[in-house]
Amino acid sequence: MEWARFFKTDENGRHYFQTYSFPQEWGTATPKDPGTGRISEAAALAYSIICASGFQWQTPCHCVECTIKAKSAQSSNS
Repeated sequence: MEWARFFKTDENGRHYFQTYSFPQEWGTATPKDPGTGRISEAAALAYSIICASGFQWQTPCHCVECTIKAKSAQSSNS
C-alpha cells in the first residue's frame, strides 16, 4: 500500500493532514500533478474509496501555530 498526505485547514483555522492509502501499483500508474510529482488529492480519494483495503484518515498538525492554539483552547476550557 502507498499513502498520500495533503495539508489542509479546517473551518476553525486549525491545520491537519488528510491521508489516503491505496495500492502502490495504482499510484505508480497515475499521472502526477505538474510541479509536485505526486498524484492529485481527487485521485487519492477515489482510489481510497474504490479499493477494498483503501483507507483515509486525518492527523493533527503539530506546528508551532497549531500547538499554541491547542494549548490556548485547553487553558480557556479549564
